[in-house]
Amino acid sequence: MLVEKERLASLGQMIGGIAHNLKTPIFSVAGAVAGLEDLINEYDSSIEDPNVNDQDMHEIAEDMKNWTKKIQSHISYMSDVITAVKGQAVALSETQLDDFNVEELFKRVDILMKHEIKQALVNLNIKNNVSTKITIHGNINALVQVINNLISNSIDAYNGWPNADIDLTAEYKDKNLIISVKDYGPGLPLSVKEKL
Repeated sequence: MLVEKERLASLGQMIGGIAHNLKTPIFSVAGAVAGLEDLINEYDSSIEDPNVNDQDMHEIAEDMKNWTKKIQSHISYMSDVITAVKGQAVALSETQLDDFNVEELFKRVDILMKHEIKQALVNLNIKNNVSTKITIHGNINALVQVINNLISNSIDAYNGWPNADIDLTAEYKDKNLIISVKDYGPGLPLSVKEKL
């Protein structure tokens, strides 16, 4: 029952994160589409206008290209969100081992924790000092969940303090990959430490 409760809590947190992470780029894409529609109308009405020269037409086309680049950027971000969320949803039901690097790991953590970090008014400082050539063989989704839980614990430790820092770092020392989550809260009470 506890495991199922934890899975449902993770799923609820993930759904909240999806809604938050996709809302902004969706609005941005909608704005870009409206901008493109205006440019299309401008282009269409200027085709037979004797006062419009080739340079004007090229400028309209350039503006259209800029809007499409912005749309592509937002679509790429939404794709990253969906990939991260899909991985976590799969992690709730099955175990899969893959090769991945710290950059991909931290990218998923950042996407999935962005909403919780923003709501808690804390700063997540991500420092990856590991080469992308160094890979990890394991379950990336389970590791994302572990790191997310540690970050959530750090948020809880601050107990609502605003503008607090949480450091997520990765470094490679003596053939060991060290990933750490550090906060600057009050620490654990002695009674809890003894139980650990």
